[in-house]
Amino acid sequence: GHFTAVMLDTKGPEIRSGFFAEGKKIDLVKGESIVLTTDYSFKGNSSKLACSYPALATSVIPGQSILVADGSLVLTVLSCDQAGEVTCCIGKNMACQGLLLTHQR
Repeated sequence: GHFTAVMLDTKGPEIRSGFFAEGKKIDLVKGESIVLTTDYSFKGNSSKLACSYPALATSVIPGQSILVADGSLVLTVLSCDQAGEVTCCIGKNMACQGLLLTHQR
């Protein structure tokens, strides 16, 4: 018999970013910080974005990566607080749609 490796990409939870203030697009700059808040009613800007995942701050740890839009935007977690906010450093930046958490816990 032969061994065959199989890789499967399973679908995780649908995590959405919220709306931007006044419906405008935002510019994210590599190396700057951005806060992700679980207050989904918050209208985002270039320094703070809403996220539809209520457990975000307890699901990530400093140093962990959050991949946005299938990895075209990479955020590195700097800190998490009890209010449900996560501060991240903006890394690779090509687009912004949904969020994907890497598993490091």
